[in-house]
Amino acid sequence: MKLRAALLLLAPAIVFFLFSFVWPIIMVVRLSLFDTNYIASTFVGLGNFADAFHDKYFIKSFFNAFIFVIFVVPLTILITTSIAIFLMDFSKRMQSISRFIVYVPALASGYIIALLWKWFLMREGLLNHALSFLNIEPISWLFLPWAARVALSGIEVVSGLGVLVVLLAASLQAIPDELYDAALIDGATNRQYKRFIVLPLLVPTILLASLLETIGVMKIWSTIYILTPEGGPDGATASPVYEIFLTAFHHGKHGYGAAKGILLMIIIAAIILIKQRIEKAAKK
Repeated sequence: MKLRAALLLLAPAIVFFLFSFVWPIIMVVRLSLFDTNYIASTFVGLGNFADAFHDKYFIKSFFNAFIFVIFVVPLTILITTSIAIFLMDFSKRMQSISRFIVYVPALASGYIIALLWKWFLMREGLLNHALSFLNIEPISWLFLPWAARVALSGIEVVSGLGVLVVLLAASLQAIPDELYDAALIDGATNRQYKRFIVLPLLVPTILLASLLETIGVMKIWSTIYILTPEGGPDGATASPVYEIFLTAFHHGKHGYGAAKGILLMIIIAAIILIKQRIEKAAKK
């Protein structure tokens, strides 16, 4: 009787899950087996997947994502963790105000943020104007491969601060005040308390934040679309998701794009499994 009641209560959520998640994945898997642009379709089996492994632009998009992860994830985690721990010394009211100020940029549309950065990074933009005072020649930030990668990395670091600061601050609030009192009784300073007690307790949240930021880097779309159309110079800034977008909608190869999407989903699932293994190892 209890099982039947539980299933009845879960039925709306199960139906929603099936039609919003399971069914679309089934359709994408089916689509990936065809060479199609929705006008003509030819069954190719696993041919799209084989082609994806030899697609230099798709492979390069993962290299770009790897470069972005190296630049973005450690810097973002370092900054957000430092901000969250720094705010611990503020009053509750000031902590709330500070978190709100840090989070506000995350509420803005990605397109608006990208347009602002484009004005900032263009050859006649504010950044090059500031560098001119140091007698540095203007840099074509959006037209040179490594300059564009550095610029996009900086944008992602700034864009990801708000959400992660709130996430880490929530974890800090879950730490019992009794631990701080016990540390003071044992003679620990405020800095020692943060280093040897707070930071270890934050490790699971830091791992989660690193995972979210890594997946977010692979999903960069609007910034690339506005700042470096076609993925920048020779695809130097294209993320995997943007490369899938170009394949499916710009080149009209929907089946091929679906195959690339499935490969990306498998890679993200592997990253999640690695994160879970690291968490289990850390608990031992």
